[in-house]
Amino acid sequence: MKERAPERRSIWRVGPDSTWTTIVPVVFIIASLLALVLLPVFFGTHTSQMRREITEVAEPSRSAANEIQTDLSTELGHVIAWQVTDQDQYRADYLRLLAEQRNDVEKLRRLVPKLGPDVDRKLQALIKESNEWHADIISNEFLSRQIPAEVSMTRLFEKHPSYEEALRASAELEVAIQESIDDRLTQIREEEKLSQSLTIILTLLALTSALLVAGLGRQMRLLAREAMGRRQEAEREAAEAQRARTAAEREERRAAFLATAGQELASSLDYQQAIATLARLIVPNIAEICVIDLAESDGALRRAAVRHRDAKQEREMESRVGEVSGEVPEALVRVIQERETRIIGYQSSLLAYAGVAPEEQRSLLAVPLVSRGQTLGVILAASAQGVLYAQEDAALLGELSRHGSLAIDNARLYLDSQQAVQAREEVLAIVSHDLRNPLNAVMLAASLLQTSDKIAADDREQLEIIDISAKRMQRLIEDLLDVTRLEGGKRLPIEPAPLDVESLFAETYELFRSQAVTSSITLQYRAGGVPQVYADRHRVLQVLSNLIGNAMKFTPPGGMITYRAEPQDRNVRIVVSDTGPGIPKENLGDIFNPYWQAKRTARLGAGLGLPIAKGIVESHGGRMWVESEPGKGTKFLFTLPVAVTAPAPVTAR
Repeated sequence: MKERAPERRSIWRVGPDSTWTTIVPVVFIIASLLALVLLPVFFGTHTSQMRREITEVAEPSRSAANEIQTDLSTELGHVIAWQVTDQDQYRADYLRLLAEQRNDVEKLRRLVPKLGPDVDRKLQALIKESNEWHADIISNEFLSRQIPAEVSMTRLFEKHPSYEEALRASAELEVAIQESIDDRLTQIREEEKLSQSLTIILTLLALTSALLVAGLGRQMRLLAREAMGRRQEAEREAAEAQRARTAAEREERRAAFLATAGQELASSLDYQQAIATLARLIVPNIAEICVIDLAESDGALRRAAVRHRDAKQEREMESRVGEVSGEVPEALVRVIQERETRIIGYQSSLLAYAGVAPEEQRSLLAVPLVSRGQTLGVILAASAQGVLYAQEDAALLGELSRHGSLAIDNARLYLDSQQAVQAREEVLAIVSHDLRNPLNAVMLAASLLQTSDKIAADDREQLEIIDISAKRMQRLIEDLLDVTRLEGGKRLPIEPAPLDVESLFAETYELFRSQAVTSSITLQYRAGGVPQVYADRHRVLQVLSNLIGNAMKFTPPGGMITYRAEPQDRNVRIVVSDTGPGIPKENLGDIFNPYWQAKRTARLGAGLGLPIAKGIVESHGGRMWVESEPGKGTKFLFTLPVAVTAPAPVTAR
């Protein structure tokens, strides 16, 4: 009798010989459970240790660094206040701040080594810079005696870079500590993610093993049901596809409508037009009747716009436009307070408020107009007769109202800003003109007193201070008038004539030579071989003085300021460069804006010099721009026309 060949069995089949189907899953389950118990203990211990480092070391260090930075930022004000007022309170406040800084430094000496070498280096840099600054305060006798205002301000200006370095070092230390905290938090998150991932993997392995044990026996029953399930799934997918297609088409139409509406609402900054456009978009796209009421300052509502599908009824409703309603219906008050869209049925007192006839059966949508957290008003939209609004309609009108609120708010802000700019220009012009007469009287009186032989030497010094201050105020008034002209769209008046660039550079050099020597700054110029330009000598000297004066403020001792001229087509290009700290890239677009100043220079001027300089250059038909990179200095460049291609003189318009 022939022996039966042994049947080849797959290792994935279940039978009496397949002991792996029970042993292997059980082993997986046990290993997974053990790992699930041990992993949280291991990762929890490590993350707890890092959290303790953050709580006990990093956070106190950051707090101390922040206190040092705060004390440094205020101590200069105490020094200046003591010099100006001679009140011991300010000197005592300065000494108290100094003592607090020393305590914080000692605290940081103990904690910072635990945060890494980089933070320790930042601490050493802070100690060095702050010690230098405090030594400058002592060496210049700012706290030992009263110094004349001009001398004290000059010394403070000279030592200001040391003060800025101390502030920068404190800020860098705080940033380094924060980075150390962030690094530890990142490690904690990574370990928690790893723990979660491993937990999920091990759980899945245990579940998979359990499913292998429990599920292999039901394999045949599942196969029997599979065909029926596939047919039902196909029918369900077909129905869902149809619903999805319908919903997608509806959503596409909704998105197209909102996009078009947003463009129309954003196309104009006219206040009334924005309100009228919003009403026109609501009727007839969403409603047949629409009223828009805007909130007054006293809580009343003013009817701002109406819209009706029937032109005749719309004309009747327009008689109420502009009316102010002090008695607002309670339902409308709730909508405004809660800032939520409400669907209102056929029976409501709001129907009459919205202008709906009593015999008409219409559903209402009450939608608040909200922008920047402020309720601007409310929209009441009435549906066609016999139609009840659904949530989809409420969502669509709510989204449209969001666009409308933004457009109305922008238009209102634009109107307010235009009025504010106009008022500011009028005030500047009036004040500047009215200040000239008394200022001229002060300057004339100071000049006459200086010629008198009866004035003592000390009084003569005070007269010089009065004269310098009056001239500075006169320059500021002229700057204000120039800025007013520029903001009004006018060009600055100039009197151009053929001008030798080299003689202009020499005069500029003489103006700033003593200041450069005092500040230990090298000042150089080069203008050989450059043709004459057709320009107003006084105005161009004003531009150069502004650019070089700014460079003097920001160039540290030992730095260099260079200005040169070079021919460029039919123009002469003038370049003023320095070796200062440079201008951050994010500020390059703002430096020519009137009154704008970087935070670190907020006390060094009025912020008018650069926009006026640019306006002067543009009045000559040239252009001005800046090139800068932090740490590598700054270049200001402008062009002037050569004398043979001179434009016509520009007068005030």
